[in-house]
This record gives sequence, structure tokens and C-alpha cells, in this order.
Amino acid sequence: MKKIIKCMALIVVFLIVYIGGGKLLDKLYFDKFDVVDYTGDTRYDTVNTVLDKRFKKADTAIVVNTEMIEQIVSIAPYAYNSKYPVFYVESYNVKKPVYEQMKKLGIKKVVLIGGTNSLNNRVERSFKRNGYKVSRIVEYNNTDLSIRLANMMADKKKVKAVGLVSNDVFDLPNAISFSPYAQKNNIPIIVISGKDDDPAKLKNYIDKKGIKKVFIITNKNTLNRNYGKMFENVVKISGKDRYEVNRNIMDRLYKRGEKIYVSKGGEVLHKRSIASGQLINAMAIAPLAADNNAPLLLIENNYLATADEKLVEERKYTQLNQVGFKIERRNFFNVERFKLVTTIFLILLSIFMVIRLLIKKDSTLAGL
Repeated sequence: MKKIIKCMALIVVFLIVYIGGGKLLDKLYFDKFDVVDYTGDTRYDTVNTVLDKRFKKADTAIVVNTEMIEQIVSIAPYAYNSKYPVFYVESYNVKKPVYEQMKKLGIKKVVLIGGTNSLNNRVERSFKRNGYKVSRIVEYNNTDLSIRLANMMADKKKVKAVGLVSNDVFDLPNAISFSPYAQKNNIPIIVISGKDDDPAKLKNYIDKKGIKKVFIITNKNTLNRNYGKMFENVVKISGKDRYEVNRNIMDRLYKRGEKIYVSKGGEVLHKRSIASGQLINAMAIAPLAADNNAPLLLIENNYLATADEKLVEERKYTQLNQVGFKIERRNFFNVERFKLVTTIFLILLSIFMVIRLLIKKDSTLAGL
């Protein structure tokens, strides 16, 4: 009995040391950074937190379906350079925090992106009932919408380059990584739908506007290489996945700086799609990153991976702006490669302790 009490006491001491030591290491780790938080209870609160930072008043707002990432990445540079706040709503419903923020900013007009398959007539009627003037930007597919927005941007300010990305679900986060740079430099992001007439539509636009430079932002071999042949100056940034592409964008397009904006790269669902929630957080913070000419870092877990830590250290970033989650210090037991090993070890240790107690109990009974 005394041995069991001693074991339990040792376990308690170990836990106290582990937890206490962890808190001390957390303090030492985060003391090197100024951590700024843009995280609300819901994605709508998170978006509003960023809007509060960027806008005091606004007359017109862009409204887009929170699930339509291909529309969201296309609209972002246009909205930024037009100084329009962007609100994300559900297909059939406008949440209360959206209306509260619009009232706070003094919004009078809303521009809905997409047809009724993107934003149902119920959404339009809801805005009209609440006294807003409503218009829509509707096009047949993603490429048509992107090029229309690109033309609208060029009508306001000279466009010298475009960014290309495919509408593959695993390619669209690359457009999010590129978005702060695109917004800052008035670069339209054109989403290629994969239609036969997409190249002709793109060529017509670049010839008409005299575009010489293109940024091709893609996972390996996702976008047809022939698109690059339309331009005199091609900058291709690629990688094995959205996280490598993200770091390559930072390497190619950004110098050392003080601030970095950190968001999650999207949860993969059944290996076929990416949930939009984390991507919306990233898009919400992208205009603020553009304001500060700072990069957006997409990470997979709640902590910085080895490659991320190396990048942050080399670039000497001192301010971490987190959006949608709290950055944690990576410790031994939450490193991905050790999850299976530590789980097996703990299971085997538990089995061993149970067997040992049973054997000891049998021995004690036999002695009686």
C-alpha cells in the first residue's frame, strides 16, 4: 500500500513539475514576441475585430458567401483598393453580428457577389428590409468573375501584373497566401476554372490592359504551364502543398520586417476538401497584413512547425498577430511525429502497471 502511495505521489510531483515547467517555458518563449490577438468567439466576431482596426466609417460593403473561397480570393484585391469592407455570410442567412457591424460603420449600400446559388434571394430581401441599397456582381463562372473584377480594378488604377491560381480546392489557399501582396500592389487574382475558353478570355484581358507580368501561384502541376507563355515576365511560386507555397511566397516577395500575421491553413475534410472557417480568418486578416506590407503565415497546427520557427527567427519578426486561434509553444508531447509513439508508450505503461498490481494482489492472497 505504501508503494502505491509513493507511486501516486511521484506522479503528482511529475505533473506539477511538468505543468509548472511548461508555464515557465511558455513565458520564456513568448517574451521574445509581442503577441496581438484578433480572435473572437465566432468567425463573425473575428472578422469584426479586424474591421474595427481598419475602418471607422464606410458607405459601401462587399458581401460574399463564406463557403465560396474562389469568389473571396478574387474579390479581395478589388475591395481593398476600393476601400470597401468585406462581410462573409451564409447562403440563406445574415447573422446578427454582420448587421451590428454594418450599422456601426454606417453602411448604406451592399454589393452581393454571385447569383442566387451563392447568395439566396432571402439574403437580398433581408438587406432590403433593413434599409440597404442592394446590387449584385454576377458572372457565369470563376474566371469570368475574376476578369470582370480585374477590369474594374484597372478602371480605377493602372494594373501592371496579375496573379493566377486554379480553382482546385487545395490550390485556393495559395491565393490566400498571395492575397496581402496582391492587395497591397493592386494585383488582380484570377481564378482559372478549367473551361476551354479560359485562355482566350485571359489573353483578351492582358492584351487590352497591356499586362506584362504574371504571378503563377500553385501547387506543383496544378495549373497548366501554357498560361505562363502568354506573358513576358513570369514569376512562378509553387510547392508540394499550401504550407510550402506559403513559405516560398514569403521568401520571394517579402524582406525582413517587424510584423507577421498568423492563421491556420484550413482543416482537410475526408481528404477531398478544406473547411472554410480557418480560411475565412486568414482572408479577414489579409487586408491588415497588406496595410503593413507584412506577410501572412499559414500554419497547420496551433504551434509553429520547425520550418515556421526557422523562418520567423531568420526574418527577425517580433510581433505575432494571431487570428482565429491562440498560438501555443510546441512541446515534446504535441509534436506530430511523437503522437503515435507516446500514445503506444502510455498504453503499454498502463497495462504493465495494472498487471503488476494484479500479480501483487494474487501473491498477497496466496500468502494468506
